[in-house]
Amino acid sequence: MASIATPIRCSGLIAVALIIRSRDGPRFVFHYPPRPSTEASQEERLYGTELDESEVEESLLEEVGSDESDLEDGGYSLPRHNKVEKEDKPKLKNHVVELDLEGDDHYDKPNGEHVVPWEHLFEFDTTDLESILTPSRAYHKKKFEMSLDPLIFVTYPIHIREDGLWKKKKPKKAKKSKTEASEPGAAPAETKSIEEEMKDVSLGEKPSNASEDGDDHGGMTMFNAVFILNPRKDQAKEKIKDIYEHVIKKLNKALKHAQASANYVWKESEMMLSMKEKAREERRPMSWLWNEILIKSTLAAAIRDVYLAISSDKIATVRFATKPPLDLSLQVPIPNFLMSLPTSADKAMPGLLVTTANPLVDEEGNEDPTHLNKHFALLLLNDESKIVAEIQADDTDLSEPLIECIRLCKPTLSFLQVAQTNAVDLNSLLVLAQHLIYWRRAIAIPPLHAREMYIVSPNCDSRKLPLASVAWKKAFPLAPSLPGFLAALSAAPRPFKNFAPSKDHRPTYLDMVAWLIRGGWVTQLRTFAWILVWPEIIYEVQYQLKSEAIEKSKKGAKSQSGSSESTESTDESSPEKHSSTDPSAPLTTEQVAENARLERLADKLAKEAAETAADFVKMPKPVATEHPSINNAEHLKHIPPYIIKDPHKVSHEESLYIAALGKRFTEPRSKECWTKFTKYFNGCEALEMIALQENRKRKETWGILLSYHEHLLSCKHW
Repeated sequence: MASIATPIRCSGLIAVALIIRSRDGPRFVFHYPPRPSTEASQEERLYGTELDESEVEESLLEEVGSDESDLEDGGYSLPRHNKVEKEDKPKLKNHVVELDLEGDDHYDKPNGEHVVPWEHLFEFDTTDLESILTPSRAYHKKKFEMSLDPLIFVTYPIHIREDGLWKKKKPKKAKKSKTEASEPGAAPAETKSIEEEMKDVSLGEKPSNASEDGDDHGGMTMFNAVFILNPRKDQAKEKIKDIYEHVIKKLNKALKHAQASANYVWKESEMMLSMKEKAREERRPMSWLWNEILIKSTLAAAIRDVYLAISSDKIATVRFATKPPLDLSLQVPIPNFLMSLPTSADKAMPGLLVTTANPLVDEEGNEDPTHLNKHFALLLLNDESKIVAEIQADDTDLSEPLIECIRLCKPTLSFLQVAQTNAVDLNSLLVLAQHLIYWRRAIAIPPLHAREMYIVSPNCDSRKLPLASVAWKKAFPLAPSLPGFLAALSAAPRPFKNFAPSKDHRPTYLDMVAWLIRGGWVTQLRTFAWILVWPEIIYEVQYQLKSEAIEKSKKGAKSQSGSSESTESTDESSPEKHSSTDPSAPLTTEQVAENARLERLADKLAKEAAETAADFVKMPKPVATEHPSINNAEHLKHIPPYIIKDPHKVSHEESLYIAALGKRFTEPRSKECWTKFTKYFNGCEALEMIALQENRKRKETWGILLSYHEHLLSCKHW
């Protein structure tokens, strides 16, 4: 299986802290890492499509390990001076990394003041931070952001309710009769599912009546998990928004549920504070204390896991030791693909799939993160057996449906085809597929086909080629070498079926394409088109418009003269006006001027109409040729071709162009499909998707498109 391509990103997260407020005042409970650094990540230095070659050998050794025979078989060797010895790797003890901090001992100042290492974070005293980072009730369940340059503190404070409870109690239902209450399978009245308020939280078992009622026995009145960030200035707003919406809010809400159900946050905080107080008295080093806290406190371990995962742009999976246990998964969503290559001012994301095929677009072409296109296919990002094993280990209500979805979906079949073939509900299938995509177990791609064209991705991470060659050889031992196969794809774009030795080899070669797309090595070369109007068609429409304008002007003149005569006769036949108007009365100066102006205007219009009619008579009549693109008639030389950019938004003249083109096709299928297919000729819709979207056979669709080729301006792009 190909190594999964992950974008090089940096969340800007440098620490996570837990702060509470009790009746005795605010307390800074815990933070991780113990000695956070504000230095920028090395990954921030990569921009555009540049690659950092200095880290390639280290990454190769980490993944390959001490066995380098596979690399040597593939024709690659690694320099010995870069080899990482086993002694240099951090050792694990009880699944907890032993912290070894420098300068973490207690000491006394000349004035006798006892300095405790964990009572300082960055350049601040924790007593100052705990006062600032416990905002008033006005910020309850609202975003609280504070900047202490260059650090930004972001949190979602949770206060206890005014009635002394952490959650609102449901009104008790009317008591049932003893007979009804004794029936087997009756649900407890006080049972409440956490998923009703937060879908990301799942319980290991159903809550029982013996759970806590939510009373705060320790006197805690508020708490919040504070995230400390140091992002780049130009990315700060985006980074803070993403981590707040997807991580900070959800983590604090989960802690609220844990506190309401089992007084969890207070119990864990009390234990950590007592351990810190005891270590203070015994003058224990900070490294020793943090190791002990991480071993004994599940909340501290959860904070550590969240920091390590989110700071590395991975998925954090934590479990709070409540009764029943509470599981939580958190992540900042990362892009599955790039629509365009990063510029020299953008962050580099080598290895990420480059394609304009966006699966999150609705029927009207608008981007919608909640809508998954039914004409796309599902591509798993790891071995199917491994993903199924992970889902089975989770053992949730969605485990069986997800496993069935994985079994049915193939990268060569669209979701609609899978639903129709297996007689399953399409909407349910899309929901399950979105779940797999969101949790980074799969991506949505256009269905793979042997007739499609695939090219080497311009964003592939060539640093990983030696390691990928080893994995390629293990996955496809009889296939050509990975460098040779990529070189063949780069030679000249052609249908992928031409690379397969025979028709029987096509399924295996499609598996090879899926492997390469998964690793970000190749991408699909797709076809886009615009409607091209040749001068012959333009002249025909202009001739028609002028003819209609002349006929309209003639009819207008006749109707105007007729109406004026009828008006005069009506005026003369009216006895009242005849008696009141004196024909011999002289006209006023204004009336004379107005009549003269109207006569001049009428003469001008008549003269222009006559000239237009004369010019129209001289125009040669349009002749429909078999190939308008090669019509070199003299009257067409001054007319340039015209491109209709968006058939969805056309002018009256452009609509006439489209209609005139439709009349040129002689084949019934081509003429019938012209009005249906024109919406795809906007330079954004790939022609390869038309067959799926119109529910037609692929060969038939391409036959129709080839009949339009003279009137389309096409290009190939990813």
